[in-house]
Amino acid sequence: MDRRQLLTSATLVVAAGALSGCSADATEAVDKTVTGQKPTALAKTSDIPVRGGKTYKLGDTNILITQPKDGEFRAFVAQCTHAGAKLDGAENNEIKCLNHGAKFNAENGMVTTGPAQRALAKVTVSVEGDDILVSF
Repeated sequence: MDRRQLLTSATLVVAAGALSGCSADATEAVDKTVTGQKPTALAKTSDIPVRGGKTYKLGDTNILITQPKDGEFRAFVAQCTHAGAKLDGAENNEIKCLNHGAKFNAENGMVTTGPAQRALAKVTVSVEGDDILVSF
């Protein structure tokens, strides 16, 4: 085996190992986000302050429900897109990560202050009577 064949073989072995590691992570991420849940009553409209929000647990996922304007509800996965910290509530239409200071708009989940660079994942929300239902 000459030097070129040796380097080619070594490169293929390293690349195969790296790719197999990537595929396992990708599968785990898909499994955690595809749930197919039917709408679930998670809170009462009276529990969520106007211009504020509260975090609730639904299975393994923390859900943040906000009320940016009177009678208007939004829901997001309560996980900072910077480093994955749990987001706990909202005040003055702002969701703040206590770990590194990232801030998000409570109406649309968009980043208003870094270090996060991606918006929060949205959760489908509906209201039936006084119940706030979420599904994702």
